[in-house]
Amino acid sequence: MLNKLARSEKMVARWVVTGEMRLETAAHFGGEGESLADMTLLRDPLDDVTPLLPGTSLAGALRSHLADVLGGYFSYEDKAVATLFGASRKHEDEGAQSPLIVFDSLGRLPDGKKIEIRDGVTINSASGTAEFHKKFDIEVLPKGTIFPVRVELIVEEIAQEAELVSFLAESLAGMGNGDISLGMRRSRGLGAVKAQNWKAKRFDLTRQDGWVNWLTSDHVHPIINEAPSYHLPVEAIHTAYPEINMKKISDNRKRMVIDLRLQLIGDLLVRSPGCEPAAPDAVHLHSAGKPVLPGTSLAGVMRAQALRIARCVRDSKGDGDEWINQLFGPRIEQSQDSSLTQPSASKLRVSENLVSDTKPRRQTRIAIDRFTGGVVSGALFDEEVLAGGKINVRLELRKPTDAETGLMLLLIKDLLSGEIPVGGSVSVGRGVFKGTAKLFLDNGKQYDIGPDLHVQQEVMDDFNFYIKNFREYPLSTEEVPA
Repeated sequence: MLNKLARSEKMVARWVVTGEMRLETAAHFGGEGESLADMTLLRDPLDDVTPLLPGTSLAGALRSHLADVLGGYFSYEDKAVATLFGASRKHEDEGAQSPLIVFDSLGRLPDGKKIEIRDGVTINSASGTAEFHKKFDIEVLPKGTIFPVRVELIVEEIAQEAELVSFLAESLAGMGNGDISLGMRRSRGLGAVKAQNWKAKRFDLTRQDGWVNWLTSDHVHPIINEAPSYHLPVEAIHTAYPEINMKKISDNRKRMVIDLRLQLIGDLLVRSPGCEPAAPDAVHLHSAGKPVLPGTSLAGVMRAQALRIARCVRDSKGDGDEWINQLFGPRIEQSQDSSLTQPSASKLRVSENLVSDTKPRRQTRIAIDRFTGGVVSGALFDEEVLAGGKINVRLELRKPTDAETGLMLLLIKDLLSGEIPVGGSVSVGRGVFKGTAKLFLDNGKQYDIGPDLHVQQEVMDDFNFYIKNFREYPLSTEEVPA
């Protein structure tokens, strides 16, 4: 055993791949430190200012993406994943160290933008109001923050190189097509990224000049800036080493994707405190200076409506709450004994998107004493709402059953018809949306829902099939790997 540990590992090649990752939405990479917010960002310990993305976080996201592609969502990890990322923690004594090195990255904020603070609150699904002592603040990086990406792959045997590089290219590609999100609340729209400007270089370590080139390369920038960059990592890899015969990887993921095109009817207000002296008491939430509809707000009201639907449709079976926990994930903090609740991730992912073609409108409001009919003392406040606007939202349901598809169809019907208001002050008519949708099912079928919920008759027949499944079929008890 000692000889095995003491032997020196051989290397036949070393790959360096770099890229530029941009935040498409706000993101939170958690850290510790003194701040005005309850949940702070991770920062470079040298200056305590520059945002830091740990290589461990990025490596975990890349590994998870590759595991999803090879085995499908919520499946046990394919053994092939360990060839690139090393043995998992559960079986760390049964495998080798990862040949992939993922570097930490220091972020660069957009010009003129600062770290943002968002309000968080837990809403009681029964009352629709905020729960007591469930208010918190989160530091987030604004959209447009740039993180350089650098990974290095050590190849010990020529016979393994094509497979390892193929897995690496597939993992990195997830950052370019929106399949990888980073940080906190990924299923609710935060941490969406897009990477491009890929460069790659292969050092041939079977030759003396290859070792010399590696040893004399710049430690921080091993690939010269003048080297051409590519939109996809596979293009950069093929350019760096045209002789490589990369392995074709089949995608085993199953998902239902819904693209919503929503029109705001009236006003919208997702509250955020005003930060300027002349600002109103409450303004609509902005990210990087532009108004957004956060995925947390939309997912929250969708969960509440889905719960009402499930309890109504599944009333005879009494398992409506279990359906919602399976779809949205259990709310452990509300259970009487959290140790009895098995945590699981939400199967539904909701994007965060900009609100376009809208105008801010400032309103002054007062509170009326219901007994005297007069104004409550000190209850004069200003709000700046969004008047009208358009928004495109993507919903993704991973590994859906036919019954879960039926529940989503009922939920989308209510959202498109204005039955699910979003944001604050919905009791005065705010936050109502109407619109159209395009659905992509995991069986390859596509459906369009037009204005006023118009669909073709054959589409309606298919929809009724899924809804019937939700009404009649038993709740799936399929085990989801941790």
